[in-house]
Amino acid sequence: MYPVRFSGARAEGGVIHLEGPWFQGRVEGYRKEGHAFLRVFVYHRPEDAGKGSWVVEGLAPLPLFLEGGRVLGEGVGLELDLDPFGLRFSGLRAPLLLAGALVPVGLPEEMVRLSQEGDALKEVLDGLPLGSGYGLLLAEEEGRRYYGLGERTGFLDKKGRRWTNWATDDPHHHPDTDPLYQAHPFLLAKEGERAWGLYLDETWRTVFDLAFTDPETSLVYTEGPTFDLYLIPGPAPLDVVRAYTALTGRAPLPPLWALGYHQCRWSYPDEKTVRKVAEGFWERDIPLEALWLDIDYMEGYKVFTHDPHRFPDLGRLAGDLRARGVKLVAIVDPGVKKEEGYPVYEEGRARGYFVRNRKDEELVGAVWPQPAVWPDFTREEVRDWWGGLHRFYLERGVAGIWNDMNEPAAFQVEGRPAPGKTLPSTAKHGDRWHAEVHNLYGLLMSRATFEGLRRLEPGRRPFVLTRSGFAGVQRYAWVWTGDNSSYYEHLEMSLPMLLNLGLSGVPFVGADIGGFSGDADGELLCRWTWLGAFYPFMRNHSGKGSRRQEPWAFGKRWERCIREAIRFRYRLLPHLYTLAEEASRTGLPLLRPLFLHHPQDPRAEAVHDQALLGEDLLLAPALRPGQTHRLVYLPQGVWYQAFTGEMYASGFHPAPTPLEGIPLYQRAGAAIPFTDPLPHTEGALPWRSLVWQVALGEEIRGRLYEDEGDGYAPGLEALLEGGFDPVSRRLYLRLKDPNLARRLRVEARLLGVRTLREATVPWRKEEDILLDLRAGEAEAWL
Repeated sequence: MYPVRFSGARAEGGVIHLEGPWFQGRVEGYRKEGHAFLRVFVYHRPEDAGKGSWVVEGLAPLPLFLEGGRVLGEGVGLELDLDPFGLRFSGLRAPLLLAGALVPVGLPEEMVRLSQEGDALKEVLDGLPLGSGYGLLLAEEEGRRYYGLGERTGFLDKKGRRWTNWATDDPHHHPDTDPLYQAHPFLLAKEGERAWGLYLDETWRTVFDLAFTDPETSLVYTEGPTFDLYLIPGPAPLDVVRAYTALTGRAPLPPLWALGYHQCRWSYPDEKTVRKVAEGFWERDIPLEALWLDIDYMEGYKVFTHDPHRFPDLGRLAGDLRARGVKLVAIVDPGVKKEEGYPVYEEGRARGYFVRNRKDEELVGAVWPQPAVWPDFTREEVRDWWGGLHRFYLERGVAGIWNDMNEPAAFQVEGRPAPGKTLPSTAKHGDRWHAEVHNLYGLLMSRATFEGLRRLEPGRRPFVLTRSGFAGVQRYAWVWTGDNSSYYEHLEMSLPMLLNLGLSGVPFVGADIGGFSGDADGELLCRWTWLGAFYPFMRNHSGKGSRRQEPWAFGKRWERCIREAIRFRYRLLPHLYTLAEEASRTGLPLLRPLFLHHPQDPRAEAVHDQALLGEDLLLAPALRPGQTHRLVYLPQGVWYQAFTGEMYASGFHPAPTPLEGIPLYQRAGAAIPFTDPLPHTEGALPWRSLVWQVALGEEIRGRLYEDEGDGYAPGLEALLEGGFDPVSRRLYLRLKDPNLARRLRVEARLLGVRTLREATVPWRKEEDILLDLRAGEAEAWL
């Protein structure tokens, strides 16, 4: 690799143009939703000058000007060095941009003299243009931590590892496995209370070497022929996440039912088994929102079919379940069986919709269907066609679509084992090589599915789950972390995986509860279900050859524990749905790392085994077999144990970990809306029973969002506000609730309050005092 050099810079039309004998570049400013961004774009091929983006859209220009070596714009600034090229931004010092192919080396100095500018280039059949490759060196700072990068193994802080963005079907999730199914070239860097972000808008294979090769230097590298970097100012971590999700798009509000409990297995082999599983939930009074069909519901693994013998009437099955409030979700993989007479294949072939090989012939391989071909989702007309095919499922009452194997995974290609278990880099997507668009495949398949469902049923919110994705996938699909295993280590690892996905703009995420591979036992499933009650996506899923792990699979003792966890999830739904609406507006995830709201607390920066649900609830799950206690860290403020009402100051505290619950803490001053557990969410809104759990504080505030649970009618907001005077012991609450008259019960549970001197409204005592809020306000003296 060799340094990128420019001989001059000039400001023209609010853009800074960088000029050199070999390289050209631009620094551009943009605004979106009140956030400012800087784009640093470097290229050497004339045809790349107008490079667009698969992800970023809707930006307004922000004029920039030059002042010496400084680039300035309203709310943003950047210092540049031209020869060799480097930059300084916020807390980021990037002294050198290198060009050329990356090779494993020990020190950054060695990267610089691997080749010379203008060296002879040799064409290799790897799908990469001649002269490809750029790497930006980042000077490391003491105390800097890195987050984001989507779904990754390991702990919360991603520093000290080398991470690759290349969507990969790898079912073996060891602590050092990388890459996995998702590709998110986004970093959130934190230094003390200050934070900044960077998004590398490159779809080629990219590498983030975060002080791994050299502890003093990090490297952000792309294999592609351009270097397209967005710089995101903070100054707080919350600001970076809000800005990044404005840049790449925010998740739409899901239907309420998607937040319920889901049950799945590879596979429930026939209709009789599916009905038996549903009956098992109903007989045991365990809430159930959806049952999922894996690949064995199809006829010969052909998508948009159902087996005429094992699932003879998919519509009747879906209708019977729907009558009891249970939805049906079906898996749809991208591999299309190459079979004469199969309408999906015949139509796609006739229109030339499938990926081609280097000879411009249909690329034929094998995945579950054998032989198989793959749609080219980079083309809008193919996405429209694929989306329209989902009429097959909607006409049969299927409520949601599960996109799997969309890295894309392949077992064989043209008669040989598929290298890297995917399509070759020289496969052709229109005029692009697979090397360029591989990471986009899951994103674009999800987009095709989402947009198809939206067109076919414009009055409903689509529900799509995807395994693979790229930056911006949250606009079209939820994400789960793929083929985990029934290990306590994977139970623990699920939290930092989901937290970093949330920081990377994907708020609706989950891991397979109980583990997909291997054999769970009752205790592991109990613990995982309690943690899963706080996942945005709560699904129990297991694979062929493993033990069954429905809630009753391990006997009455564990069934009781798991039932209570699922029922607690349904009690929590008013708060979860409110957080979902907040995510759709602000981009903030539902499940959050502690440092996101406590950036001034250095102890919170590396906590990987606890999380915040919103800002006000802190969970600290048990993560070991036979565990009776664990240490909990509470950040700044006063916290109440959410089940017992005990009050705690910030710091470390030992906490019991009973099987029938989870260590859970509520921030002082927070009011959390709960409801009574229901068997499903059909017709649940507005909530008939509403209990605001109030943790006393000088200022008290809680929020509730409600709408019809689906569709696009505007929603309504309820606010509970008030305060508690610790001297006079006076509590005042005021409720503004447009749905108040439609509720059968509205109360405030005073967490940890066991006695009451006087109140202006009716009240009663369970373990805590409950005040009647149907009058819209209440006073009490404790």
